[in-house]
Amino acid sequence: MIYIIMSKNIYLKTIILKSNHIDYIEKKNKKLLLLNKIGEGTYGLVYLLDNNHVIKIFKNSSYENTILEESNYLMPLKNENRELVFYFTNKTHNNYIINLYAIGLIKEPFLDDKYKIDIHSYFIILPYCIPFYEKYEIWNKPLIKHKNGIDFVVNVMKRLLEISYFIEKKYEIFNLDFKLNNFMFSKDSYDLNDLIMIDFSIIKKKIPFAKYNNKNNKYYIWPNDTNILLETIPSYSISINGLELLYGYEFILEHFKKNKINKLLLELKNINNSLYNIFDKGLVIKINTENFLNQITKFLEEL
Repeated sequence: MIYIIMSKNIYLKTIILKSNHIDYIEKKNKKLLLLNKIGEGTYGLVYLLDNNHVIKIFKNSSYENTILEESNYLMPLKNENRELVFYFTNKTHNNYIINLYAIGLIKEPFLDDKYKIDIHSYFIILPYCIPFYEKYEIWNKPLIKHKNGIDFVVNVMKRLLEISYFIEKKYEIFNLDFKLNNFMFSKDSYDLNDLIMIDFSIIKKKIPFAKYNNKNNKYYIWPNDTNILLETIPSYSISINGLELLYGYEFILEHFKKNKINKLLLELKNINNSLYNIFDKGLVIKINTENFLNQITKFLEEL
């Protein structure tokens, strides 16, 4: 098999399978100009296109090997693609999650810096967005002692809960990858009401009272326990995001590794008891999105 060596710019032959945008016609060949790589995740490589859209090419999802159904595990299997399933079956025109422009297959393989992208690999095309941390320039900058820092953090948590509640109700799924790197602004705005979810790689069908054993978990935004109710994971993850904003990413990651979150909560109690009650509720793995959203809304109303 001959691979095109990926340079800074490359024309890539593709075929469009599904389209929600005038630039992409279904069942038609389309040559895309990839300008440069702007991101990389566990499941995909992201490049900027010449029309200011972005393309996410999946690393392990080709037409020949992709599993387009959900396994019983929290984390997808290597060649299981829940994001493709979501976009194949759902329309996304709302202000909570990113809008899909197109789904397609590449028609020629190429070499990335580290990955061989095979022919017939799936891709999706999306609008260009600005990451949450890039917009606010607060990556790993603790807000606990900043003026209005606590108010900002709780409002971010409220917006994340609103997004979680929306997708649970409309699509009957839980998104389990609620980390701040997966939230962006699709337009030139600092308004949290414009913050959207951009990644659906780790979603699970909404099954009442579904429980999972997640002992020895190594993902810092997931609880480390047994018999975890699936519906409580988003509230837990959003609480960890809040702590990350208050204390900084590296600080929270270190506490996660040493299992010191409970000690951190006690320190928070001495600073702000009402805020402590919020995080205590979110981290006990007993509260669902709707109830947690109601509690945070009430907290903000009383500020």
